[in-house]
Amino acid sequence: MFIIAIFLLLILFAILSFAIKESSWKIATLESLLILILTMVYGILRFTGYNGGFMSSYSYAIDTSIGISFTVGVSALSMALLFLSAVIMFIAIFVSGREKFDRSFYGLMLTTELGLYGLLISRNFLFFYVFWEAIIIPVFMLISIYGGAGKEKAALKFFVYTQIGSVFLLLSILTLFSFYGTANHVFTLNMSKLLDSSFIIKYISEPQPFWTDFLLFGFFFSFLVKMPSFPLHSWLPDAYTSAPYPVSIVLAGAISLMGGYGFFAVLLPIAPVIGSGIAWAIIILGIFSLVYFALVAMFQTDMKRMMAYASAASMGFISISLGIGILSTGYIAYLAVSGGIFQILAHGLIMGLVFSSLYIIKNTSGSQSNLTLSGLFREMPIISTFFLAGIMASLGLPGLAGFIAEASIVLASYQVIGYIIFFIIFGMIITASYHVWTVQKSLNGPYNENLGKLKDGTMMEIAVLSFLFIIILILGIYPSLFYHMILVYVKGVF
Repeated sequence: MFIIAIFLLLILFAILSFAIKESSWKIATLESLLILILTMVYGILRFTGYNGGFMSSYSYAIDTSIGISFTVGVSALSMALLFLSAVIMFIAIFVSGREKFDRSFYGLMLTTELGLYGLLISRNFLFFYVFWEAIIIPVFMLISIYGGAGKEKAALKFFVYTQIGSVFLLLSILTLFSFYGTANHVFTLNMSKLLDSSFIIKYISEPQPFWTDFLLFGFFFSFLVKMPSFPLHSWLPDAYTSAPYPVSIVLAGAISLMGGYGFFAVLLPIAPVIGSGIAWAIIILGIFSLVYFALVAMFQTDMKRMMAYASAASMGFISISLGIGILSTGYIAYLAVSGGIFQILAHGLIMGLVFSSLYIIKNTSGSQSNLTLSGLFREMPIISTFFLAGIMASLGLPGLAGFIAEASIVLASYQVIGYIIFFIIFGMIITASYHVWTVQKSLNGPYNENLGKLKDGTMMEIAVLSFLFIIILILGIYPSLFYHMILVYVKGVF
């Protein structure tokens, strides 16, 4: 099995990265690049002409008495996010070469990628939860060991928030496990069986509605923490700011996808169970997160912190898309949910470009403040261009990947929530305003001579950032590369 071979190779690479002392950055970069290439090859081989369902289905029984098995399956949703995680980890590890990190850093980075891979291919709730937890530990260590000022506090806050979310996730899984075993006299942790809406309605919702609300609350809480969404976002600014830039790239591009994946892999299949009241609550929460985080970002002078809030604001579209999908039917539902999944992919790639280029600017100039940086186009024209491209993609410029996702969600939303959509537009206007102001202040205008003579990015950095931008551009011009198979997946789930 191709996908299992890649997973096993990742295990080997993670172990090797901890063991090899010499040239640890070069080896880790090559390892992550190989995983990216293999993931792309797998996607081309398996998802050309995709007709829905799960590819590479495989199951190895471990304990049949309680339904434990190592079950693998890759849907279009999983494939899109496997590609995203592979790209982000390669970019993060590559740009980390600007600093002297030891072999443990790269071992932890590849362990994080291993956890993401395991999460995205698992179809048994036990392994889903194990990999969900396994991702938390290396990220906590990366922040607490390699972070900057306030790293211990930031790492602890990240760990506490995500661990509380994990507890609620576990309780929801155990609720499904218990009711399924009682109803069918067979215990299973198979996700396809437990996420059967007809089973939940018949054996949980109708006889004991409290437990339906309980398990939905647990799932929503856990996934909203990871995105993150208001009011479960307090870990975000400290974690992003204190973490080293390569880890911030992972937080924005890869860790945030976990919440979105939970929305569309766990909650979407049981959409008939989710009432209209809950759907409206999720929409309102998404709109509030979009506007609130945009307003907070507008008043930041630290560009890294500003983009952390901008990242959270973009994730508000995902909550909106799920809520709209639940409240609507047919084409509108497909448009909303497909746009939400595409938003996860686009957001991760765009944040990878923004944080990578900002990292090079910070490493070269010694500043990431928009009060200090000015006229960077004069000294760093190429890296400044990449930062500009990332900022424009982040605000939803037509022709780039972010526009496709946001347009799909906005168009679908208008059909369901009517004039309430003006709050979404308001959030988008605020987002555009502080993005443009940041570019005007930091890249244009007279150069701040106090920064001294700056060196532009290296040829390798320019090549890697070009690769990332080309992906964002292609997905903006030809979104069907992923959008078509995502739409097929969504139609198969609804």
